[in-house]
Amino acid sequence: MCCASPDDGSPTSPPGSALASGVRRRTVSERLFARIAPLFDVGALSEARVLVAGCGSGGGSVALQLTMSGIHNFTLADNDELEPENVIRHVCGLRHVGERKVDALADVLVDRNPNVSIKRLDVDLMTYDELEQEVGDATVVILATDNEPTRYRINEICVAKGVPFVVGRVFTRGIGGEVFAYRPGRGGCLACLEGYLQRTIYREGVREIDLVSEEERERMYGMEIPEIKDSPGLNVDISFITAFHSRFALDLIAESLAARPAFLPEIAENYVVWGNRPIPPFTKNFQLQRISLQPQEGCLICGGA
Repeated sequence: MCCASPDDGSPTSPPGSALASGVRRRTVSERLFARIAPLFDVGALSEARVLVAGCGSGGGSVALQLTMSGIHNFTLADNDELEPENVIRHVCGLRHVGERKVDALADVLVDRNPNVSIKRLDVDLMTYDELEQEVGDATVVILATDNEPTRYRINEICVAKGVPFVVGRVFTRGIGGEVFAYRPGRGGCLACLEGYLQRTIYREGVREIDLVSEEERERMYGMEIPEIKDSPGLNVDISFITAFHSRFALDLIAESLAARPAFLPEIAENYVVWGNRPIPPFTKNFQLQRISLQPQEGCLICGGA
């Protein structure tokens, strides 16, 4: 039986052959961004290098959003394994249970765009000797770890090297969350933010996850502790925060380009607090607060500059 020529003019080959399979992959790959490329200049975004520090439900979702926005170059850092209880909030599914998170997430990203380049770091970010180099090589850092020591270590490195980052956190049971973007030379750092927040309603009654015992941490995942940062929530509630997280990351990448992509105007603020439900400190569904955080005088990390 004679084979009809493909509409794209690619060479004719028997269905199922390696050549036919390769042609299909190329054709699909070339069409992936056909609908959004004219709008967002994804070609310019593709050269950015993104370090994803923490590949849990937050970091994984942001990495997938950036992949779908045309970003090609990722470094994934995490030293954990995907467990069954992770799946219901994670971009990786049951087929990835038991895999290292960096491997599972890499598989999901490649499945969405086979052209992505991924470096995997199955490391402890508190002891990894080459973290400074990895941060220095990044266009932007996605700060999505679940503990303060790693956040502050990366904050210090980013400030020292002048590398922007975006950090996102989900509040108690997904009632809301916050996203902060560090813009070197144009805004405060994470230490400035924490100093500022201690004087606001958004820290009243909220406990740091690092200040609880292992027993309490286990109870937290059993939903017995009422007020704590970084506690689990429904994926739909987490998704609002990761959407802000992804959008700020794209904004920082756009800032690094000689010209901003079309239809991607600058975000004026560097910090947003989002409420999913009318539970204190929020007073209504879908409540948004926008803040432009300036460097705080006397900051020990960025020097308030």
